[in-house]
Amino acid sequence: MKTKHWILVLAAVFLLLAGTVLVQHLTAKPAAQAEIWVDGELFRTLELSEPQNLRVETERGWNELEIRDGKISVTAASCPDADCVRCGAKNSGAPIVCLPNRVSVRFSDDAGVDGVVR
Repeated sequence: MKTKHWILVLAAVFLLLAGTVLVQHLTAKPAAQAEIWVDGELFRTLELSEPQNLRVETERGWNELEIRDGKISVTAASCPDADCVRCGAKNSGAPIVCLPNRVSVRFSDDAGVDGVVR
């Protein structure tokens, strides 16, 4: 009898967490800008409203980026696994990361400060 209660409790917790993730995903606001970081330092900030191509070259390799339809994607990379290429086109959410080349694409809004701590 106690096992059934635990299963119901775990199912309820799982549904609550899944619902929270779904709401966050559906209400995610697209970013206005993409920040290109190379080896932990800001390399360039790009407007996602302007279609363009960019090649980022580092000591470890290169990544080709493309902005189209308000989204950015890695279209080609010199890294062996190409996980960054398989991420697809994005404009919000988790960053696009190429670990071997130490390149990441993070999303930001051009609104400026998003919080103040006192």
